[in-house]
Amino acid sequence: MSNLDKGLAEDQIQGKIYDRVLFSRLIKYLKPYKLLVSISFVLLLLITGTNLLSPVITQRAVDRIILSNNNLIEFINLLETEAFCKEYPKVKFKQYEFAGKGYLIFPNKKINFIPEQKVENLKESGKILQKIAVLNNTEEVQNLLSDVNFIEISNEELVVLNSTLTELKDTGKLNREQLKILRKRDFDKLTFYGILFFAVITLQLLFTYFQVYFVNIAAQKAMYDLRRDLFYKLERMPLSFFDKNPIGRLVTRVTNDIGTLNEMLGNGLIQLIQEMFVLVGIMIAMLLYDWKLALVSFAILPITIILFIVFINRSRKIYRTVRRKLANINATLSEDISGFKIIQLFNQYKRKVNEFKVINGEYFAISMKMMKLFAFFRPTINSTRRIAVAILWWYGGGQIIQERLTLGVFMVFLWFLDRFFEPIHHLSEKFNILQAAMSGSERIFDLMDKDIEDYRLERYYEESNNLKGEIEFKNVWLRYNDNGDVLKDISFKVKAGEKIALVGHTGSGKTSIISILSGLYPFQKGQILVDGKDIHEYNLKELRRNIGIVQQDVFLFSGTIKDNIVLSDESISVTEMEKVARYVNVHDFIDSQPEKYMELVMERGATFSVGQRQLIAFARVLAYDPTIFVLDEATANIDTETEILIQDALQKLMENRTSIVIAHRLSTIQHVDRIIVLHKGRIVEEGNHQELLANEGLYYDLYRLQYQ
Repeated sequence: MSNLDKGLAEDQIQGKIYDRVLFSRLIKYLKPYKLLVSISFVLLLLITGTNLLSPVITQRAVDRIILSNNNLIEFINLLETEAFCKEYPKVKFKQYEFAGKGYLIFPNKKINFIPEQKVENLKESGKILQKIAVLNNTEEVQNLLSDVNFIEISNEELVVLNSTLTELKDTGKLNREQLKILRKRDFDKLTFYGILFFAVITLQLLFTYFQVYFVNIAAQKAMYDLRRDLFYKLERMPLSFFDKNPIGRLVTRVTNDIGTLNEMLGNGLIQLIQEMFVLVGIMIAMLLYDWKLALVSFAILPITIILFIVFINRSRKIYRTVRRKLANINATLSEDISGFKIIQLFNQYKRKVNEFKVINGEYFAISMKMMKLFAFFRPTINSTRRIAVAILWWYGGGQIIQERLTLGVFMVFLWFLDRFFEPIHHLSEKFNILQAAMSGSERIFDLMDKDIEDYRLERYYEESNNLKGEIEFKNVWLRYNDNGDVLKDISFKVKAGEKIALVGHTGSGKTSIISILSGLYPFQKGQILVDGKDIHEYNLKELRRNIGIVQQDVFLFSGTIKDNIVLSDESISVTEMEKVARYVNVHDFIDSQPEKYMELVMERGATFSVGQRQLIAFARVLAYDPTIFVLDEATANIDTETEILIQDALQKLMENRTSIVIAHRLSTIQHVDRIIVLHKGRIVEEGNHQELLANEGLYYDLYRLQYQ
């Protein structure tokens, strides 16, 4: 496993394609918007209905009008007609009575329910006419049919053989306009079906639009809430959490992972539910139309299911590797772009390019493997669809020849069969979305389940600087990890208003003392008191409100200079802000900017010098007027002129405040009341500048190294 893979081990959570617990937690974010979801679900059912209605309209138009294939049976009286209907209840007859006679009209495909001998007897007696056309019974129609036989079955309708109409047309006895008059009834019905079909399509369009609109509103709102909660969670995580987790990974949680969930809720999941509804509806409709033909059509289904299961299992394994390799790329980019200045200074272009080439190559290789799997699966599924259509043509075509199946029903089955395979095809396309969403939800809720920093919010807190600033460490031990103790039995006391300095070699524990004083890291043994009270008894917000820290590497946010001084605290007025800026000698620099205090600050204050950033940080600390002031090596690597300004600002900041200065440059701390010397996590010396020089201990050695 590479170093990057080790660093991203938490991205390899091995979960399920569907996890009920995770899914239920995700659905909780949709509960506030259940009305929108309910409306979307109802629209989903309506979309399914309109999907199934379209082929039904087509079938009826073809079988009942375009290729009317009905039969007529003539009876002597109505009693004989009713007796025949009772004898064959499975045939849906349309009954007529005219001039004392009874008539039955029924589709030719239903003739199989009548015994063959019975049909032969009806044919011999001339009581049955097959393949008839029903026309309007008007004087104009009767005049056009004066040379042929027709049967009046009501005052409104008459019947003639289809073959008769064809013969009249072929012999020229009927022109196109006359044929149009004869078939006016059918043209009117076709117009009705056309309008109905258009109405169904229009409704489907409207239903789909509003369904997509409502479900995406719900999804966006739910993801807004989840993104807000996740960011709020990150803001309250202990500092040790950020030491162990790359920033690129955390950014991916809030952006990419939630983005995949949004895509699943707004597109993938809803579309798959719709497809499942359509799939079930199609299967039911096919069985109701012709169960034998339906079973023949489903013959290829077991093979398709097996292929799909194989695809799911293989793609899931590959996809997790794809996600991990992509996380590697994101983490590498985040680190390299952040450290691009070092890469340039040390001419590390070639090495970094080669490193990225390896990572990018791994991602490319696994992506190609996924592509090959899709390249095999999709054409295979399309081939199974075509095989199913071929089987339908073979069996259904034979049924049409034997007049056991109408062309309209056959066309419906072709449509159903083509539509039947679409959900399977779409599921293969949406499967990555589902996988990304579930793995994303695993990572998101894994982060949400981590323990946050205990701010001890139940503790009393006043929005004021109500601390005196007395600090006491009692036998404090600190360990960050299993690599050993960083602080060992640290004990010292700082009086309110006293100014002390912490010095020592790098890694001696100076910054760690400030970190545990501010509650950024938990210590394992000992006690820290502020104003005689254990820091664990303070509301953490109150404790940090009274500690102002300026670090060497000052962080400025993107925004304006004003934003970086007041940090969006509306209680700090413009007058107070300018007063503070003048006090710490940064006002002149700010006033020289084109936009003054509204001058835009680039990321991390990249366009300002180190000294300018530190002076702005001084203003930020003073604006909040802390009781305890900490200077963490903030005067290193600056020019002499700026150092003079900073030293003057420091004197003002440290006035009437408990102050702790951490510095390697011993010249900056000679004026403090007391110096504490640290070595390998222990206090080895303590006293003022002159006393420590006289002792000729570690401080004396450090002083000689700097000035000799």
